[in-house]
Amino acid sequence: MVLNENDERPLVVWVEDDPDFQDIVRDWLIPRYDLITYKDGGAFLDEIAESEPAVIMLDVGLPGPDGFKLCRAVRRDRRLAATPILFLTSCQEDVDYVKHLKVGGTAFLTKPVDRKELLSTLDELVLKKYGEPL
Repeated sequence: MVLNENDERPLVVWVEDDPDFQDIVRDWLIPRYDLITYKDGGAFLDEIAESEPAVIMLDVGLPGPDGFKLCRAVRRDRRLAATPILFLTSCQEDVDYVKHLKVGGTAFLTKPVDRKELLSTLDELVLKKYGEPL
């Protein structure tokens, strides 16, 4: 199983514009995952294909391209088409959930997100991608 270029831990790539939320979640993820974060979608789109992430996490309300546009762009790239995409968003309506799936999202968690739920969801997505548990 190739997890990332170092073959050590799964790589999570995350686009989130709230620095406080990034700090909290970064502390949760770093013990288990390698993490690359972006504050907006511009650099993300330029660099994502070379990262070979296990999972991509996206916020919806971002400066520049929003999470929906980023998700569509990832799904159009054949190298990333099978990469699980987890939306972390404050959207809480059923219609929002359906829209996340229609653009190609794999999973959806609402903010504020629970630490155990996030880690469990990421573990499931990594398992789906690689077919092996962490």
